[in-house]
Amino acid sequence: MWHRHQRYHGQALPILALMLPALTLFILVVIEVANLWLDVALLEDALQQATRSAVQHLDYAMLARNTQSLRGNRTCQAVTVTNPGHCAAIVNVAHQFLLANLRTARLDGQDPDKLAAAVRWTVLPQGGTCAYVTSSTPLLCAEVQPTLHGLFGLGEIRPRIRAADTIDRLSRP
Repeated sequence: MWHRHQRYHGQALPILALMLPALTLFILVVIEVANLWLDVALLEDALQQATRSAVQHLDYAMLARNTQSLRGNRTCQAVTVTNPGHCAAIVNVAHQFLLANLRTARLDGQDPDKLAAAVRWTVLPQGGTCAYVTSSTPLLCAEVQPTLHGLFGLGEIRPRIRAADTIDRLSRP
């Protein structure tokens, strides 16, 4: 009886040696995917907060007349901060909000200035549809497609991150 148990002594070591590389690779992939997912979530949140804050940058003279309008009441499609066209007033405000949000976010290996400069802004002062949002009130949309690299270099992704927000509706007293 003693010889039968002694014959199988040490079998776990070769199985462990075979499984350890696969288990290590699995753990690294899980960490890599989780880190990339977190970076996308941080970027998405920063972009959403920037559109939310910037769209509330109202033309107060129009608000006094009980109408809603963005400061800089012109339509612009897919403009950047380097070439804002007629929408420089609202795009520059949105860009500053985005930079502030990106600088507080922990993004591995990403330059906040480059990310913010790559954003394409769409300003629809009469409302419309962009980034899967339809509104009859003024609308500000943003889109960026950054290249994100993982911690261990196992891959890179280019997610398309979109955000949109509208001016809060005025309630009639």
